[in-house]
Amino acid sequence: MDEQRLILKNFKGIIDSTLREGFQFAKANFSLSEQRRIFSYLEKIGLDYVEVGNPARNEIQEMVLALIKSRKENSVRILCHVRNHEQDVRKSVECGVDGINILCTVDPERLAGMNLTYQQYEKSLCQNIEIAKKNSLEVRVGVEDYFNQPLERSFEVYRLAESLEAERISVADTLGKAMNWAVSKRIKELRRYFSVDMEVHFHNDLGHAVSNAIVALQSGANWISASLVGIGERTGITPLSSLLLNLYVLSPVLTRKYNLSLLTQAENYISRICEIEMPPNLMTNLANGFAHKAGIHLNALMNFGPHKYELLPPQLIGNRRNLVINTLVSGRTQPEEVKEFNKRWQNST
Repeated sequence: MDEQRLILKNFKGIIDSTLREGFQFAKANFSLSEQRRIFSYLEKIGLDYVEVGNPARNEIQEMVLALIKSRKENSVRILCHVRNHEQDVRKSVECGVDGINILCTVDPERLAGMNLTYQQYEKSLCQNIEIAKKNSLEVRVGVEDYFNQPLERSFEVYRLAESLEAERISVADTLGKAMNWAVSKRIKELRRYFSVDMEVHFHNDLGHAVSNAIVALQSGANWISASLVGIGERTGITPLSSLLLNLYVLSPVLTRKYNLSLLTQAENYISRICEIEMPPNLMTNLANGFAHKAGIHLNALMNFGPHKYELLPPQLIGNRRNLVINTLVSGRTQPEEVKEFNKRWQNST
């Protein structure tokens, strides 16, 4: 089976974490009205799940309740990201969310810092999963910093989660250092032992988040954690637009349930409210995502059409083309040619 067919077989959906991981971005301080608007974008794009923070904090509980109230019927499902604490789980139940994402540690130093043995921590996890299940919540159990933790302990957590019928287990590259080959090896290894759905959460410190997500899908993962513009702790996580466009290029079938035309609008909204420039390497960047400046590029566009230097049409993601002329490297393309070109190709798909 080739890689594309494997990804088609494995991919089930996206868990957007803009309102949880994205909140950890240094310049993110979303007001309640901004949170509602972000949530509305995620709904309209058609994301499968939206992950929010821990309702054990009153302000976050208020946010979660407001989002649930504003949610359209049969819309995106809401998951609370919680610790392996009974209070967190019960607060999530009170909010009426659809599920919880339990973050676990198997780090000996962290457990010692909490004055817990692994056996005590595992017993607590068992109780918390049972509480969630009794209240009809979906459960995802994840191991923090999976690639740097004791493998046997991580497997014990996943075995417990699967035995208690958790819907998903999660693998997190918390330091953003995993290489493609390590991702492939570890995900395939997990898939040999576990049949439960698998989610992956990649940080982007070394710029590998998107490629690692695709490799993980090819290797047996089913769900990808992402955020608008990729915002999150430090350098952030897998950018939603980049992930969706990779999936679209692999096979449009993978993204047909999502409204890609809102991606540019949604990601530029995030950049505005965080008061940051849109990353120049994202295709949702209005100025640069579909900019053509070099003479050889402009000449080819004028003579053969946009397909010579565009992977996909800008209209697909709600963006626009930007032809830059009269510069040192732009060649002889004239304003009249640009005007005629734009008229000819403005509705191209």
